[in-house]
Amino acid sequence: MASIFVVAILSLSLLFISCEADLIGTVCAKSVNPSLCTNILRSDPRARTADLRGLGQIFVEKGKAATQDTISAAKSVGGSGKPAADTCVSVCGDAIDNLNQCSAYLKASGRASVSDLQTKGSAALTDVSTCDDEFGDSEPANVKQASRKAQDIIDMLLVVANSL
Repeated sequence: MASIFVVAILSLSLLFISCEADLIGTVCAKSVNPSLCTNILRSDPRARTADLRGLGQIFVEKGKAATQDTISAAKSVGGSGKPAADTCVSVCGDAIDNLNQCSAYLKASGRASVSDLQTKGSAALTDVSTCDDEFGDSEPANVKQASRKAQDIIDMLLVVANSL
């Protein structure tokens, strides 16, 4: 009798682990940077038990941090790149504001909150990509790298939003 109970518990555990892996795999496969997505979620212990909204919250947090890194990189630019850097700092601040609103929409339920999440997530993505546009071909490598990472993570949030 006890052995049947142990086998049942193990089977349910494996099923749970399989479902978690499937959700992470499904979300990350749809992102523009699946390896970064997988690394982010596998390194965050909350992802193991998260539903789509929980994964979205992780992406909001990581997206805000990556956008802040873009701001820091832009602030290091001087000389002729200063006007573009100032714009970059401003629009990345807007992106963080939009991501903060995304966090609230992930906590709400209903079709309207999903639509608002998609809108604010898209706005955050546009804000960060404006940084690249401002610099054009003269974008410093550190800004470009930070901006790309932020955009990739915000894209992951949009994958979640579009899956709700």
